[in-house]
Amino acid sequence: METPKHIVGVQHGWNLMSANYQSESDISVDEVHYAPLSYGENSLNLLDDVTGKNLVELGSGGSQNAMALAKLGARVTAVDFSPSQLSHAVSESVKQKTTIDFLQADIQNLTYFRDRTFDGIISVFALEFIEHLDVFFSECNRILKKGGQLILSTTHPLGAFEWDADTSTLNVTDYFNPPVEMWKEDDQEYFGVTYFRTVEELFTNVVDNGFTVKVLLEPKPLEFDKEHLSPYKGNYWTEYRDRVNSVPFAIVIKALKQ
Repeated sequence: METPKHIVGVQHGWNLMSANYQSESDISVDEVHYAPLSYGENSLNLLDDVTGKNLVELGSGGSQNAMALAKLGARVTAVDFSPSQLSHAVSESVKQKTTIDFLQADIQNLTYFRDRTFDGIISVFALEFIEHLDVFFSECNRILKKGGQLILSTTHPLGAFEWDADTSTLNVTDYFNPPVEMWKEDDQEYFGVTYFRTVEELFTNVVDNGFTVKVLLEPKPLEFDKEHLSPYKGNYWTEYRDRVNSVPFAIVIKALKQ
């Protein structure tokens, strides 16, 4: 079956973006991150004890979270569609002396995993590239063991709207029908697509697919003088600083399989 062109666009776009994104971002391999310029796991305490647990990171990118989880004692599989991102991840994992199973695959559907394989799933800033949420969350339920935890961070729906830097205001045209963003990097052949979902749509899809939501967060950024405490920072985020001070960049959900 041929991969849809917009999914190919996401893959190729991240192949092109990867080197600059990784060099311009300062992402910890020692602490799980959930939102740029904000607190990570050491302060939010979303994870249960992962020692000896079988975890998977979906849409792992540079797989910094996978490495942080491995250092906490978990057995970790990291899945991403972009070979460039995974190449960076493998190289860094060798430096960090972490043992991770890397898999290049599309996370739109998780049929390559058996039922009830994992104790936990983490996915940070990948959900916005997934077209069919119901399929994704149904598959997450299938591959999780009973009581398994699902931790998600994705772009906040307000991220769909334009920020006016001159007036420091957000131009929200229609929150209930957030636009779909079409994008290209350099001269890539196909457009990538970013989907923005309302908080209600995200919450409902999680619950309707057999999960109980335990935590829902809209993380605020740290004060400028405390920015160094964030596990997810760097020059890449400098231009967004004023915006994220006023408008949440991420929505974070912790849920348990019923």
